[in-house]
Amino acid sequence: MTDHTQKEKLSPDSHVLIIGGGTFGLSTALELLRNGHKNLTILDPYPIPSPLSAGNDVNKVFQLKVESHFYSDLAAESFKKWTTDEVYKPAFHDTGIVYAGHSEEAIESVLQRYEELKEEGSKDIELLESSEDFAKILKPLGGIEELSLDSSKRFKDWKGCFQKNTCGWTFASLALKRAAEECVKLGAKIVTDTAEELLFAEDDACIGVRTFSGKAIKAKKTVIAAGANSIKLFDFKGQLLAKCWTVGHIKLTDEEIKALKGSPVVLNLDGGFYFEPDANGDLKFCNEFPGYINLAKIPSNAEITSVPIYKQAIPLEAEKYMREFLSETLPTLANRPFNVATICWCTDTPDRHFLFGDHPDHPGLVFGTGDSGKGFKYMPVVGDYLSKIVQYGDGILSEEKREAWKWRPETAVDRDIYALQGRLGGSNLIKDLGSIKEWTDGSNPTK
Repeated sequence: MTDHTQKEKLSPDSHVLIIGGGTFGLSTALELLRNGHKNLTILDPYPIPSPLSAGNDVNKVFQLKVESHFYSDLAAESFKKWTTDEVYKPAFHDTGIVYAGHSEEAIESVLQRYEELKEEGSKDIELLESSEDFAKILKPLGGIEELSLDSSKRFKDWKGCFQKNTCGWTFASLALKRAAEECVKLGAKIVTDTAEELLFAEDDACIGVRTFSGKAIKAKKTVIAAGANSIKLFDFKGQLLAKCWTVGHIKLTDEEIKALKGSPVVLNLDGGFYFEPDANGDLKFCNEFPGYINLAKIPSNAEITSVPIYKQAIPLEAEKYMREFLSETLPTLANRPFNVATICWCTDTPDRHFLFGDHPDHPGLVFGTGDSGKGFKYMPVVGDYLSKIVQYGDGILSEEKREAWKWRPETAVDRDIYALQGRLGGSNLIKDLGSIKEWTDGSNPTK
């Protein structure tokens, strides 16, 4: 077992292999290279930004205040880099966030956020107690089409608050592209191939990976940063559970783009969220719910667990929830065709802490996974910690971070894969995609 110490810093010429060119992998690579590491390979099945990466997206929510002081402190570190680091800065949009709920549990959570921010001295936060309060901030799109729609559902029974700054959204795929470009400038090698199996020496040390093309890539340190696909490479003893959520886009008119430009993120814990339109004039939105799993047998241990599948389609029931959310917020759009309908995979640990650190029985094997549905907001800063783990061992971390992020299979004993893990919305159930019979691309709106 590891004693959490490493006598010497990893030589800058030692080969480091990072499996996964997504959020955690690129962040780790960038900080290693900035710290003088000279021999580094990023392995991903696709060119960056990889379609397998949850970070390959137009918008991700950035919240400075999150569910715990531990991650709020980490978010504060991340915010500093989002707003000052030249790689990440162009991807950050400080639009503010409108938080809301209409169930008792969601409203309680949002109002607790409001009270904590006020106690911390925040002045740029506004309590929203009625549908009229929300409507003052979130203007309707208007136009002839809206005259025939029932607008009485807008923000019905909503309560919440408006945090006006130090939060908003990040242009996720742009951040991935810029990080990858900087990595290449600093000497990284990016290999487009699929990791098939880890390679181990007789003493159980991890010495690299064999790829789908049959190539053996040897390394002194191998970092698994493959997100929801990490379970295909190694037996994580139930610590990782792949879950997905549904995403839609609608193409807006020039007038609608203008009306929504600069709009705050709207996040209803019961219903869903949407962002201001992207550069292509698409409005992205999602329905809030506890997530889907996809039960299947994995090769690493032949057990049944959740394994990602990729579709340019969503369950029909998800489309229904999405359109209900749009009818409460932007009713003009509620029956528009979707031009994007897809699912986005993340990977939950039992306690929703990241899984960052050394494997206790396999020297040379480092984990950078377990995003737990919240990883992207921390992209600029996770590499600071993971790069230090690679260079010095996880003993370099504070005791609090090491204990939170360590290899911890005991947390997955008798794990309930249908546990909601603090998430709300929709059916309030975790569902298996294998049970879903009706799928749609959203191009033919259901009435």
